[in-house]
Amino acid sequence: MKKYHIKKKNGDEVLVRNIYCIGRNYSAHIKELKNTTPKEPFFFQKSLPALNTTNRIYLSKNEEIQYEVEVVLLIGKNGTSASIKDSMSFVSGYTIGIDLTKRNYQTQLKNDKLPWLLSKSFLGSAVVSDFTEQTIEEDFWLNLNDKKKQKGNSKQMIFSFAEQIHFLSNKIPLIEGDLIFTGTPEGVGPLKVGDKIEIGFGDITLNKLSVLD
Repeated sequence: MKKYHIKKKNGDEVLVRNIYCIGRNYSAHIKELKNTTPKEPFFFQKSLPALNTTNRIYLSKNEEIQYEVEVVLLIGKNGTSASIKDSMSFVSGYTIGIDLTKRNYQTQLKNDKLPWLLSKSFLGSAVVSDFTEQTIEEDFWLNLNDKKKQKGNSKQMIFSFAEQIHFLSNKIPLIEGDLIFTGTPEGVGPLKVGDKIEIGFGDITLNKLSVLD
């Protein structure tokens, strides 16, 4: 059975167990997709085959794939957060990733009041860079063909990292190796074959990706 790992900057590998993603966590992104603001955090999952640690994105034919840049947390221990104050003790790494989305399919599922899983969890749709222990406090960003398309900061989140961890872990106990995609700012958009993507935070570029067919 294939096992899925991510890397830390020091070269260590970590076995990934679950991939969780929060929805609608930036007000401007909620507005651009004409969604409603949630009263509490809500999450969906991506499958392990969605994990993408390469510098390549492959497009599915006849489907609109959109990028969503996000801060991603690596969970470093098992358990349930007892309080908001202790929640960040679960985090052992940070990086920038991309939640790839089949947007038209997601819209269809939403209209039919069905789960988003199949529009979010396809092969290679959870792009992550190497993880660092450095907290990402600067603006994080995505450039598409040398143009800034998304820029955000965790201070703009509706639900903070700590609030997400506390809420989620009290619904589903966390496991060492879990990943949490923490939400995307405004500026999401479609990809096409030949596009070049850069993602990072502050003045640090973490990954350069090519979009292929």
